[in-house]
Amino acid sequence: MDRAKERVYLGTCAELTKRQAQTESARAMSILNDRKHVIQAQIPFGEYLDEYTKNFVLKRDNLAVPTQGRYLSFIKNHVRPAFGGMMMAEVTTRVIDNWLAEKANAKMAWASRASLRNFMCGLFTQASKWGYWREKNPAIDVYVGKQRAVREKRKLTDEQTRQLLDALPEDVRLICMMALFCTLRISEVLGLQWKHIDWERGVVMVRQRFYRGDLDEPKTRKAKRDVPIGQLTEHLRRIWPGPGSEGVFVFSVKTSKGTCRDDRDINHYFLRKQAKALGIYWTGFGFHAFRREAITAMSALAGVGQAMNAAGHSKSDMNQEYTLVDLSAQERAVRTFQDRILDRATQPAADQNGASNGPEWAKFLNELQPEVPDEIRNLLKELSLNGGLEKTRTSDLFRVKEAL
Repeated sequence: MDRAKERVYLGTCAELTKRQAQTESARAMSILNDRKHVIQAQIPFGEYLDEYTKNFVLKRDNLAVPTQGRYLSFIKNHVRPAFGGMMMAEVTTRVIDNWLAEKANAKMAWASRASLRNFMCGLFTQASKWGYWREKNPAIDVYVGKQRAVREKRKLTDEQTRQLLDALPEDVRLICMMALFCTLRISEVLGLQWKHIDWERGVVMVRQRFYRGDLDEPKTRKAKRDVPIGQLTEHLRRIWPGPGSEGVFVFSVKTSKGTCRDDRDINHYFLRKQAKALGIYWTGFGFHAFRREAITAMSALAGVGQAMNAAGHSKSDMNQEYTLVDLSAQERAVRTFQDRILDRATQPAADQNGASNGPEWAKFLNELQPEVPDEIRNLLKELSLNGGLEKTRTSDLFRVKEAL
């Protein structure tokens, strides 16, 4: 096949100076020499979606089953209808911006729009790896919009939690308690086998998850973790089948038709039903609410770092996202701070004999010293401004006296 030469006219000598002609020449040559890129940019986006689906989304061991299902849903319901008839070069940042703005106008949740943006970003990243795309990823600078919570994140009171647990059948109650006290995801709870219960250390070893029939590794590397189970050891002992049951799943729910291990059915027929009966249900309430409760309590009692380890979070901002507003804890903090400032400001410096009230209370408490539990004594030391049992403030000692 003969080569065909093509002339490229840069302009007339009257229109261009020598320097301008050199600049235009370099620009024209860069386009001609990059013809492969021009061809790549004109690939139909729908064809690339087919390639991406076959060789990435559906490729064995690339994605977890839940993620795979979500990606297929994105492609079928959102991405292909919007961009399937375009060329890749036509899917620009502005086009994706407008697309997500339309989704926002259609009342799609912010988190869903963010997931679509992240999907598009990953899609072009993979195109770059495969040589289909050489420009900047158009989804990186896409604006998702102002974040607004669609579903309420409400915290149950301790009494509401007790009432709900008492209303549930024992098998469902144990599942909820594993999420509530141990920060486990529902898929991690249902993935537990008896070999994952370490009786000697009193911990549960999270090594796999069960999601609607699919058994796989946990969501992330950090999700593989050991979590103390405390008093749940006694509850699990009562349902342990005995030696030789290492491969048996710990949790399943008895129904009129047999047993159930699908989180959707357990939530619908047991958990949500009882929550509605008790008047504590809200849209979005489910097993994940217990995980939020657990992370909130763990953060308050053991600190954010330990809560992250227990929950399997790798970033503190994710832990913060899971922490619920605990007004009772905030009120205790406010009152403690008020006591520290206001009690000290209003407390008389000395009585009529010139003796300070604080040491008098300390003297009284010292007389009861053998009866004072260590945890109360340690608490007093923490609350004391000056340190030491005998220098503790009167208001703190008075509360302990009342408790005794």
